[in-house]
Amino acid sequence: MSTCVDPALIARLRDGEEAAFRAIYDQLHGRIYRLILALLKDTAKTEEVLQETFISLWMNRHKLDGEQPLYPYIYLIAKRLAIDHFRKKLAETNASDYVKVFAANSTNNTEETVFFEDLNRFARESINSLPAQQQQVFTLSRDEGLSYDEIAERLQISPNTVRNHMVNALRTLKLRFTQQGMIYW
Repeated sequence: MSTCVDPALIARLRDGEEAAFRAIYDQLHGRIYRLILALLKDTAKTEEVLQETFISLWMNRHKLDGEQPLYPYIYLIAKRLAIDHFRKKLAETNASDYVKVFAANSTNNTEETVFFEDLNRFARESINSLPAQQQQVFTLSRDEGLSYDEIAERLQISPNTVRNHMVNALRTLKLRFTQQGMIYW
């Protein structure tokens, strides 16, 4: 099915016409669903992100420009929501392992590959920009899976100091991701 949406339909959507929204949804939801599923590999989360994508389209319909193609706009919304899910997962698991899992499960999609390489590069650059002690504590915690007590023992510092370094590292990373227009955990 074509991703080219009639500009008149976009104008009707911008004016709040539900029938226009339904027509656009019917035309694009399958393709957007496949994109999200390729990224997340989870049908339940894909359904949720798909719904959030079209809710966002409806809520921001007044910003639409009938002269601009609609599919790239919706694609970007879906991709950003998938990235948000990805970032939440980063908080729960080792970032590089998660990227490897995504890459291993991914279809041979160049755009997807570039996206995850860019995300992994940005995450690594952000971690590398931390002060040395914060970087070391963060890496030991997230990459090696050590507890605060284990890190404290290895670095010969107190567990409270480890906690403070992690709090500061996470705060810095959150700020960096936010400044790039990305929502971090």
